[in-house]
Amino acid sequence: MRIAAVLALLVGCQVSPPPTPLPSLATARFATDFNTYRLQRVGLLPLTGANISTEQSQMLQAAFMVELSHAADVELVRLEAHDLEEVPGSEPYRRGRYLPRTILELAHRFQLDALLVGTVTHIQAFPPQALSISLDLVSCETGMVLWSSSVNLDAGDRDVHDSLAAWAALQRSSTGSRESLQLTLISPSRFARFAAYEVARRF
Repeated sequence: MRIAAVLALLVGCQVSPPPTPLPSLATARFATDFNTYRLQRVGLLPLTGANISTEQSQMLQAAFMVELSHAADVELVRLEAHDLEEVPGSEPYRRGRYLPRTILELAHRFQLDALLVGTVTHIQAFPPQALSISLDLVSCETGMVLWSSSVNLDAGDRDVHDSLAAWAALQRSSTGSRESLQLTLISPSRFARFAAYEVARRF
C-alpha cells in the first residue's frame, strides 16, 4: 500500500512537457555560400521604418537582441543611434544596396564580422496588433547579404493568434511566469518579442 501511495504521489508531481511550438510564421533565405563565412561578432543596428518612433525602434531592437542571442551561436553587439552618428546611412530599401563605407566603418570600429539590418514596413501598436519586419545579415567582408528573413504578423489572423497562444504558453512553461495570452495580445513589447522569436527560429 505504501509503495502504491508513493508511486501515485510521484505521478501526480510529474511536470507537464512544454508545449510544442507551431511552424514558424517567418520566411528566411540563406546565401549559397553562407557556411564559408566565419561569423563571431555581429552588430545589430537600430531598426528603421517610416512610421516607427525612437521608442518603438529601441523596443524592437531589444526584443531581437534577446531572441537572437538565444538562437544564434555568435556574439551580438547592440549598436545605438549615437554609434552611427558619424557613419553615412545606407537606406538599403530606398537605394537598393548597402554603402560599402557604412559597412567598413562599423566593422572597423566595433570589430564586426557582419551586421544585422532591420526594417519595419508596417506596425500597429493597438489591438489587433500588427507588425511586418525584414531583417538582413550583411557580411562586413564582402557586403553581401548572407541571410534574410521577414515576418508579417496580424494578431487578428487565426494562424498568428494560435502561434501567439503557443508562444505565450511556452514562455509560461520555461520562465514560470503567469502572463496571460490576453496581456500578450495588448502589449507592444510582448508582441515585438514574439515577432523576434519567429524570425530567430529561422536563423
